[in-house]
Amino acid sequence: MKFKILLYLFLFVCIVLFYQIFNTNKILNHQDKLIQGEYKSKQKLKKDLKTLEAYCETNNYFSLGGNRRLAILGDFTKEEESLRKLLLDMNNKGSLKNIIKLPNERFLIDQIRVVNQYWILIGFQSNISWGQAILEFKENNSDGYDLKKIKSFVKPL
Repeated sequence: MKFKILLYLFLFVCIVLFYQIFNTNKILNHQDKLIQGEYKSKQKLKKDLKTLEAYCETNNYFSLGGNRRLAILGDFTKEEESLRKLLLDMNNKGSLKNIIKLPNERFLIDQIRVVNQYWILIGFQSNISWGQAILEFKENNSDGYDLKKIKSFVKPL
């Protein structure tokens, strides 16, 4: 009798152990899949971050404030702000059409990027067309700037 109880107890323990082994294997496989997914998403985020940093570095290089070589020459924030104000005022008065040959439409300036101490990139659009221009600027004697068009284009929307 004692032998049968021990045999049944041994069989019961073996069944429980096999169940634990198979169940643990399923749990471990599921956890491994989750970890692999997290690892892949982390790698993708790292790659995207490097791409974004490279883009920002390139984008900042072509700006008056972000270029380290130009930062040595001085602080251009006042100059950049006055150029922005000048371009927006010219656009409000309609005198931007004197510099850039624009169709007879009301254009609004979308973007202004002061590239360096000589050039400005602007983007503009109306309800019919859009365009971009590269302008050259020089500081004149009367605390203003002389603007000259280097290249521009206007395309329909």
